[in-house]
Amino acid sequence: MTNLFKPYRGYLRLAASDFLSNYATTLASTTIQLWLLNSLFIGFQQSSHYLSLYLTLTAISELVAGLFSGALAEHVGIFRTTVAACLARMIAGLCIIAIVSVSFSTPSANKLLLFWCVCILVMVTTACDTFYFPAITSFVNRVTKNDDLINVLSLLRFTSLMGTLVGPAVAGFASSKYLYIPILFTETIALAGIIIFIYFIYKHAVRTGIYTSDVADENPEYSQGFLATWARGMATFVKNQTYRTLAPFAILEAIASTGISFAGVLLFSMVLHSAEGYGWYLSAMSLGYALSYLIAPKVSSKMSFSMLLTLSHILVTLSIIGLALAPNAIAAAVFGFLFAFFQGVVNPPFQTVFIHAVDDNLVGQVMSVFISVVAAIGAVSYPLWDYAYSHMTIPSLHAESGIIVIAALIHFILVLICIFDKRLRSIKAE
Repeated sequence: MTNLFKPYRGYLRLAASDFLSNYATTLASTTIQLWLLNSLFIGFQQSSHYLSLYLTLTAISELVAGLFSGALAEHVGIFRTTVAACLARMIAGLCIIAIVSVSFSTPSANKLLLFWCVCILVMVTTACDTFYFPAITSFVNRVTKNDDLINVLSLLRFTSLMGTLVGPAVAGFASSKYLYIPILFTETIALAGIIIFIYFIYKHAVRTGIYTSDVADENPEYSQGFLATWARGMATFVKNQTYRTLAPFAILEAIASTGISFAGVLLFSMVLHSAEGYGWYLSAMSLGYALSYLIAPKVSSKMSFSMLLTLSHILVTLSIIGLALAPNAIAAAVFGFLFAFFQGVVNPPFQTVFIHAVDDNLVGQVMSVFISVVAAIGAVSYPLWDYAYSHMTIPSLHAESGIIVIAALIHFILVLICIFDKRLRSIKAE
């Protein structure tokens, strides 16, 4: 790993930028969800419907932004797009802080108006979040040798998950003390830090010659225009054999993840009654992902991709069942950690397969299309999960736990696909 940093020291700055980006995203997301359930809509009937609506709108925003984020970043410039997205996030975040500050003295009759205002602003921040990952992934792919790519991705995912670990823990603790406003201000500070790191990354990359330009007109691959560039990414995503083989995993995992996301916050708010515990649960999941990303390169070198995928989904299924039946917040956090660890170990190889399946100049576009597909599934899934939650009647099992059990069954379906789909055996994460 030491040799990895000799050609490009900017990996350290990229790691710091990823940390701050994920800290800002998860802190804001967790804080707003807890604010909705435990403050704005406390005492409201069917508050789960508002949570479902909120999550659906954010997924729609991710869908729309994901369709175009990669192509737009390549056309306008990877670093320019990233900085602009951070500035937009900062402005929208400050507006959310203003709404939260007035919500405590707002009559109940007007709280729905505040809810809709927050939803609109969160759609803006979610769209801006979506621009970051494809752009940075495209940049990393351009400046990294193929032999080092899985190591670099694992390193960056580890540091980003450290941000995801810290964000929810801080948000859960602050929310339990009703310190929504001070903690949301740290998101603004983190975004300012990202802009500073991105500036130095770009300057260093251009100065050392590993990245020639951030201007679309100087890149012949993108002179054909924005829409044509986007269309190429979409066509590649649809026609690529590797993507078609892995599509069921992306689709079913997206459905299961939305169910766990929807039921998780309700489980801690309605059943376990622990806002702080929810923050620790999310942090435990982030720790699981982070540790799994550290060992992912070693594991993927010792095991075939199909074998790793199969084992991962078997253990994920068992972990989700444990989460559904957890008697307290501590047990739920432990099973959340196990779920994330077993799921995360396959993510860097999975991402490497996706990147190597297309030409270098299409990585950003195809990754953004992939994100938009997952977001589209999420946008459809949240209302369905809400419907299932509202009509769930399983003796001796809370509706929240029932939703999580269904998510476990979806992962069991993926286990069966791993076993019986022979095309997976020809895919290699190299």
